[in-house]
Amino acid sequence: MTDTLRVHIITEEDPFYLPVFFAEFFSALPNDGIEVTGIDITPPLNQGSRWRLARKLWNFYGPRDFARLIARYALARGKDLVLPHRWWAGTIARLARRHGVPCRDVAAVNAPDFVEALRALKPDLLISVAASQIFREPLLAVPRLEPINIHTGALPEYRGMLPVFWQMHNGERAITITIHTMTTAIDLGEILSRTEVPLTTGTSLDAAIRTMKRAGARALHDLLARYRAGTVTRAPMEAGGGRYRSFPTRADAVAFRRAGGRLL
Repeated sequence: MTDTLRVHIITEEDPFYLPVFFAEFFSALPNDGIEVTGIDITPPLNQGSRWRLARKLWNFYGPRDFARLIARYALARGKDLVLPHRWWAGTIARLARRHGVPCRDVAAVNAPDFVEALRALKPDLLISVAASQIFREPLLAVPRLEPINIHTGALPEYRGMLPVFWQMHNGERAITITIHTMTTAIDLGEILSRTEVPLTTGTSLDAAIRTMKRAGARALHDLLARYRAGTVTRAPMEAGGGRYRSFPTRADAVAFRRAGGRLL
C-alpha cells in the first residue's frame, strides 16, 4: 500500500453531465489515501467562442432539443448566480469548492507556464475526464506515475468524440467504460480498466450519459484503489483497431431518431 496518492484532474466546462461525474466521485472519495491537488477546466468541446459551441450543438440536437438544452443551461446558470454554495453544488467549480479542492479555468493545457505550475504540484497521476484538448508530451510527462484517461467507450473501436452516442447509434447492448494510459495519439495507450454497463431499452442518450458518468466515477475509484495497493494490471491496445469518430452531424442525429433513439 502506497502513501497518499496525489491526483490532478483536467476536464472541460459542462453544466449537464460532468457535474454528475464529480458528484459521484467526491461522494465516495475516501477521507485519506487520495489527495486531489486540483481540477482544471478547459473550454467546452474546445470551441473558441460560445457562438461556435451553440452552432455545433444546434446542428446536432435540432431546434426542439436545442431549446430544451438552453432551458436547462439557463436554470443551472440561474442557480449558480443566486443560490449560496451550501444550498446548491451543481457545477464542477461548486463541487470542488465544497470539497476543498482548488479549481480554475484553463485556456491552454499545453502552455509552458501551465505545465510548469502543474509540475510544481508533484501529482502522481494526471487524469483526463473529458478534457477538450490533446495533451502534448511535456504535459504527459508531468505525473510521477502516468497520465490516464477515462473514455466512455470500448477502445480502440470507439475512439473519438461522444462515444456513448456512437455505441447507441450502432446498436450496442452495453456501453464500455475504458480507463487507459495516455499517449500523444488520441484515445490510445495501455488499457487499465474496462467496465461494461448494460443499456436499458428505450434509454435516451441524455440518460445513458448520466448513467455512464456515475459508473465512470466508480470505475476510477476502483482503479485508484489498485494504484494504492500496487495491483494495477495492463493490457495492450491494438493501435490499428477501430477508427476515430468525430462529433456526430445532424444527419447522424436524424438517423439515430429514425431508428427509435432519443437524444433528450
